[in-house]
Amino acid sequence: MDLSGKPSVTGGSVGLDGKRALVTGASKGLGAEVARRLAEAGADVAIHYHRDRAGAGQTAAAVQASGRQSLVLSADLAQPEEAESLVAHVRDAWGGLDLLVNNAGVAPVLPWEQIGPDQWAAVLAANLSGPFYVMRAALPLLRQGRDPAVVNVGSVVSFNGGAFGPAYAAAKAGLVGLTRSAAREWGPLGIRVNCVAPGPIESPLARALPAPALEAMKAQTPLRRMGTFAEVADAVLWLLSPAAAFITGQTLVVDGGRVMN
Repeated sequence: MDLSGKPSVTGGSVGLDGKRALVTGASKGLGAEVARRLAEAGADVAIHYHRDRAGAGQTAAAVQASGRQSLVLSADLAQPEEAESLVAHVRDAWGGLDLLVNNAGVAPVLPWEQIGPDQWAAVLAANLSGPFYVMRAALPLLRQGRDPAVVNVGSVVSFNGGAFGPAYAAAKAGLVGLTRSAAREWGPLGIRVNCVAPGPIESPLARALPAPALEAMKAQTPLRRMGTFAEVADAVLWLLSPAAAFITGQTLVVDGGRVMN
Protein backbone atom coordinates (compact mmCIF):
# COMPACT_ATOMS: atom_id res chain seq x y z
CA MET A 1 0.00 0.00 0.00
CA ASP A 2 1.36 3.44 -0.86
CA LEU A 3 1.32 6.52 1.40
CA SER A 4 -2.04 7.62 0.03
CA GLY A 5 -3.64 4.48 1.39
CA LYS A 6 -4.35 3.10 -2.08
CA PRO A 7 -3.42 -0.53 -2.73
CA SER A 8 -0.43 -0.82 -5.03
CA VAL A 9 0.28 -3.59 -7.51
CA THR A 10 3.86 -2.53 -8.14
CA GLY A 11 6.75 -4.61 -6.89
CA GLY A 12 7.06 -8.34 -6.36
CA SER A 13 3.94 -8.42 -4.18
CA VAL A 14 1.75 -9.21 -7.20
CA GLY A 15 3.49 -12.56 -7.57
CA LEU A 16 5.11 -12.16 -10.99
CA ASP A 17 8.68 -13.02 -9.95
CA GLY A 18 10.46 -14.94 -12.68
CA LYS A 19 7.56 -14.77 -15.13
CA ARG A 20 8.28 -14.41 -18.85
CA ALA A 21 6.10 -11.73 -20.44
CA LEU A 22 5.52 -10.40 -23.94
CA VAL A 23 4.02 -6.93 -24.39
CA THR A 24 3.13 -5.83 -27.91
CA GLY A 25 3.27 -2.16 -28.84
CA ALA A 26 5.62 -1.44 -25.95
CA SER A 27 7.76 1.33 -27.43
CA LYS A 28 5.69 4.09 -25.81
CA GLY A 29 2.47 4.94 -24.00
CA LEU A 30 0.52 2.24 -22.23
CA GLY A 31 2.62 -0.62 -23.59
CA ALA A 32 5.82 0.94 -22.26
CA GLU A 33 4.20 1.58 -18.87
CA VAL A 34 2.96 -2.01 -18.64
CA ALA A 35 6.41 -3.35 -19.56
CA ARG A 36 8.07 -1.24 -16.89
CA ARG A 37 5.56 -2.27 -14.27
CA LEU A 38 5.92 -5.95 -15.14
CA ALA A 39 9.67 -5.66 -14.63
CA GLU A 40 9.16 -3.92 -11.29
CA ALA A 41 6.92 -6.85 -10.33
CA GLY A 42 9.71 -9.31 -11.13
CA ALA A 43 9.00 -10.40 -14.72
CA ASP A 44 11.34 -10.57 -17.68
CA VAL A 45 9.77 -8.66 -20.56
CA ALA A 46 9.92 -9.07 -24.33
CA ILE A 47 9.22 -5.68 -25.87
CA HIS A 48 7.56 -5.65 -29.27
CA TYR A 49 7.57 -2.64 -31.57
CA HIS A 50 6.71 -2.03 -35.20
CA ARG A 51 8.48 1.21 -36.15
CA ASP A 52 9.77 3.01 -33.03
CA ARG A 53 12.98 1.15 -32.26
CA ALA A 54 14.36 4.02 -30.19
CA GLY A 55 11.29 4.02 -27.96
CA ALA A 56 11.50 0.24 -27.57
CA GLY A 57 15.13 0.63 -26.53
CA GLN A 58 14.12 3.09 -23.83
CA THR A 59 11.52 0.66 -22.53
CA ALA A 60 14.14 -2.11 -22.51
CA ALA A 61 16.50 0.09 -20.52
CA ALA A 62 13.77 0.67 -17.92
CA VAL A 63 13.15 -3.09 -17.69
CA GLN A 64 16.85 -3.73 -17.20
CA ALA A 65 17.06 -0.97 -14.58
CA SER A 66 14.64 -3.07 -12.52
CA GLY A 67 17.07 -5.96 -12.70
CA ARG A 68 15.10 -8.00 -15.24
CA GLN A 69 15.91 -9.35 -18.69
CA SER A 70 14.51 -7.73 -21.81
CA LEU A 71 14.18 -8.59 -25.47
CA VAL A 72 13.52 -6.00 -28.18
CA LEU A 73 11.65 -7.49 -31.12
CA SER A 74 10.20 -5.92 -34.27
CA ALA A 75 7.19 -7.26 -36.16
CA ASP A 76 4.23 -6.17 -38.25
CA LEU A 77 1.59 -8.14 -36.37
CA ALA A 78 -0.95 -7.75 -39.17
CA GLN A 79 1.19 -10.33 -40.97
CA PRO A 80 0.63 -13.79 -39.46
CA GLU A 81 4.13 -15.03 -40.27
CA GLU A 82 5.68 -12.05 -38.43
CA ALA A 83 3.50 -12.70 -35.37
CA GLU A 84 4.65 -16.31 -35.39
CA SER A 85 8.29 -15.24 -35.72
CA LEU A 86 7.88 -12.83 -32.79
CA VAL A 87 6.66 -15.58 -30.49
CA ALA A 88 9.33 -17.97 -31.77
CA HIS A 89 12.04 -15.47 -30.79
CA VAL A 90 10.67 -15.39 -27.23
CA ARG A 91 10.57 -19.20 -27.13
CA ASP A 92 14.13 -19.49 -28.39
CA ALA A 93 15.45 -16.92 -25.92
CA TRP A 94 13.56 -17.93 -22.77
CA GLY A 95 12.17 -21.37 -23.44
CA GLY A 96 8.56 -20.36 -22.94
CA LEU A 97 6.01 -17.67 -22.12
CA ASP A 98 3.79 -17.06 -19.10
CA LEU A 99 2.15 -13.67 -19.69
CA LEU A 100 0.93 -11.92 -22.85
CA VAL A 101 -0.35 -8.36 -23.20
CA ASN A 102 -1.80 -7.50 -26.62
CA ASN A 103 -1.50 -3.73 -26.64
CA ALA A 104 -0.35 -2.95 -30.20
CA GLY A 105 -2.84 -1.20 -32.43
CA VAL A 106 -3.71 1.95 -34.34
CA ALA A 107 -6.33 4.60 -33.62
CA PRO A 108 -6.91 6.68 -36.76
CA VAL A 109 -9.86 9.05 -36.80
CA LEU A 110 -11.79 7.70 -39.79
CA PRO A 111 -15.49 8.61 -39.99
CA TRP A 112 -17.80 6.65 -42.23
CA GLU A 113 -17.42 8.80 -45.33
CA GLN A 114 -13.61 8.46 -45.27
CA ILE A 115 -13.44 4.68 -45.01
CA GLY A 116 -12.90 2.60 -48.10
CA PRO A 117 -12.13 -1.12 -48.19
CA ASP A 118 -8.39 -0.56 -47.73
CA GLN A 119 -8.79 1.64 -44.65
CA TRP A 120 -11.33 -0.74 -43.12
CA ALA A 121 -9.05 -3.73 -43.66
CA ALA A 122 -5.97 -1.96 -42.27
CA VAL A 123 -7.64 -0.94 -39.01
CA LEU A 124 -9.11 -4.41 -38.41
CA ALA A 125 -5.79 -6.04 -39.29
CA ALA A 126 -3.88 -3.98 -36.73
CA ASN A 127 -6.41 -4.04 -33.90
CA LEU A 128 -8.08 -7.44 -34.23
CA SER A 129 -6.21 -9.77 -36.56
CA GLY A 130 -2.85 -8.92 -34.97
CA PRO A 131 -3.90 -9.98 -31.45
CA PHE A 132 -5.45 -13.15 -32.89
CA TYR A 133 -2.25 -14.08 -34.72
CA VAL A 134 -0.13 -13.49 -31.62
CA MET A 135 -2.49 -15.47 -29.39
CA ARG A 136 -2.61 -18.35 -31.85
CA ALA A 137 1.18 -18.47 -32.01
CA ALA A 138 1.57 -18.13 -28.24
CA LEU A 139 -0.93 -20.83 -27.25
CA PRO A 140 1.53 -23.76 -27.26
CA LEU A 141 3.88 -21.79 -24.98
CA LEU A 142 1.13 -20.55 -22.68
CA ARG A 143 -0.12 -24.12 -22.22
CA GLN A 144 3.25 -24.93 -20.68
CA GLY A 145 3.52 -21.64 -18.76
CA ARG A 146 3.39 -20.96 -15.05
CA ASP A 147 -0.04 -19.54 -14.12
CA PRO A 148 -0.43 -18.24 -17.69
CA ALA A 149 -2.58 -15.21 -18.40
CA VAL A 150 -3.42 -12.93 -21.31
CA VAL A 151 -4.72 -9.36 -21.26
CA ASN A 152 -6.00 -7.76 -24.45
CA VAL A 153 -6.15 -3.96 -24.51
CA GLY A 154 -9.49 -2.84 -25.89
CA SER A 155 -11.36 0.44 -25.55
CA VAL A 156 -14.61 1.87 -24.26
CA VAL A 157 -15.55 2.40 -27.91
CA SER A 158 -16.53 -1.29 -27.76
CA PHE A 159 -19.56 -0.09 -25.80
CA ASN A 160 -20.27 3.48 -26.89
CA GLY A 161 -19.00 3.67 -30.48
CA GLY A 162 -16.51 6.39 -29.59
CA ALA A 163 -15.03 9.09 -31.77
CA PHE A 164 -12.56 7.12 -33.91
CA GLY A 165 -15.04 5.85 -36.47
CA PRO A 166 -16.66 2.51 -37.26
CA ALA A 167 -13.53 0.51 -38.13
CA TYR A 168 -11.85 1.14 -34.76
CA ALA A 169 -15.08 0.55 -32.84
CA ALA A 170 -15.74 -2.68 -34.73
CA ALA A 171 -12.20 -3.94 -34.19
CA LYS A 172 -12.24 -3.24 -30.46
CA ALA A 173 -15.68 -4.80 -30.08
CA GLY A 174 -14.33 -7.82 -31.94
CA LEU A 175 -11.44 -7.98 -29.48
CA VAL A 176 -13.94 -8.39 -26.64
CA GLY A 177 -15.48 -11.32 -28.50
CA LEU A 178 -12.04 -12.79 -29.19
CA THR A 179 -11.21 -12.49 -25.49
CA ARG A 180 -14.35 -14.33 -24.47
CA SER A 181 -13.86 -17.06 -27.06
CA ALA A 182 -10.28 -17.69 -25.93
CA ALA A 183 -11.25 -17.60 -22.26
CA ARG A 184 -13.92 -20.24 -22.80
CA GLU A 185 -11.70 -22.54 -24.85
CA TRP A 186 -8.44 -21.97 -22.95
CA GLY A 187 -9.89 -22.05 -19.45
CA PRO A 188 -9.70 -25.85 -19.20
CA LEU A 189 -6.01 -25.50 -20.14
CA GLY A 190 -5.43 -23.26 -17.13
CA ILE A 191 -5.00 -20.08 -19.21
CA ARG A 192 -6.91 -16.96 -18.18
CA VAL A 193 -7.81 -14.37 -20.84
CA ASN A 194 -9.23 -10.94 -20.01
CA CYS A 195 -9.59 -7.53 -21.61
CA VAL A 196 -9.01 -3.99 -20.33
CA ALA A 197 -11.05 -1.21 -21.92
CA PRO A 198 -9.56 2.23 -21.20
CA GLY A 199 -11.47 5.46 -21.61
CA PRO A 200 -9.86 8.84 -22.40
CA ILE A 201 -6.25 8.88 -21.19
CA GLU A 202 -3.81 11.74 -20.66
CA SER A 203 -1.57 11.29 -23.70
CA PRO A 204 -0.01 13.20 -26.61
CA LEU A 205 -3.04 12.21 -28.69
CA ALA A 206 -5.42 13.71 -26.15
CA ARG A 207 -3.32 16.84 -25.68
CA ALA A 208 -3.52 17.47 -29.42
CA LEU A 209 -7.29 17.86 -29.19
CA PRO A 210 -8.86 21.32 -28.92
CA ALA A 211 -9.28 22.51 -25.34
CA PRO A 212 -13.12 22.52 -25.55
CA ALA A 213 -13.07 18.86 -26.61
CA LEU A 214 -10.85 17.95 -23.67
CA GLU A 215 -13.09 19.78 -21.23
CA ALA A 216 -16.16 18.08 -22.69
CA MET A 217 -14.54 14.66 -22.13
CA LYS A 218 -13.88 15.53 -18.50
CA ALA A 219 -17.40 16.87 -18.02
CA GLN A 220 -18.87 13.63 -19.38
CA THR A 221 -16.81 11.59 -16.91
CA PRO A 222 -18.22 11.16 -13.38
CA LEU A 223 -14.73 11.49 -11.88
CA ARG A 224 -14.27 14.71 -13.90
CA ARG A 225 -10.82 13.95 -15.21
CA MET A 226 -8.95 11.80 -17.71
CA GLY A 227 -7.10 8.67 -16.73
CA THR A 228 -3.39 7.91 -16.83
CA PHE A 229 -1.33 5.15 -18.35
CA ALA A 230 -0.30 4.15 -14.83
CA GLU A 231 -3.92 3.61 -13.80
CA VAL A 232 -4.63 1.39 -16.79
CA ALA A 233 -1.35 -0.48 -16.19
CA ASP A 234 -2.53 -1.14 -12.61
CA ALA A 235 -5.59 -2.90 -14.03
CA VAL A 236 -3.51 -4.91 -16.50
CA LEU A 237 -1.07 -6.09 -13.83
CA TRP A 238 -3.88 -7.03 -11.48
CA LEU A 239 -5.53 -9.16 -14.16
CA LEU A 240 -2.20 -10.88 -14.84
CA SER A 241 -1.55 -11.53 -11.17
CA PRO A 242 -2.61 -14.35 -8.82
CA ALA A 243 -4.99 -11.84 -7.21
CA ALA A 244 -7.24 -12.34 -10.27
CA ALA A 245 -6.83 -16.13 -10.36
CA PHE A 246 -10.59 -16.80 -10.67
CA ILE A 247 -11.28 -14.11 -13.27
CA THR A 248 -11.39 -14.89 -16.97
CA GLY A 249 -13.40 -13.81 -20.01
CA GLN A 250 -14.06 -10.37 -18.52
CA THR A 251 -13.64 -6.83 -19.82
CA LEU A 252 -12.54 -4.40 -17.13
CA VAL A 253 -13.52 -0.85 -18.07
CA VAL A 254 -11.08 1.79 -16.78
CA ASP A 255 -12.73 5.06 -17.70
CA GLY A 256 -13.71 7.05 -14.61
CA GLY A 257 -17.32 5.97 -14.94
CA ARG A 258 -18.10 7.14 -18.49
CA VAL A 259 -19.44 3.70 -19.43
CA MET A 260 -21.17 1.86 -16.62
CA ASN A 261 -21.38 -1.61 -18.10
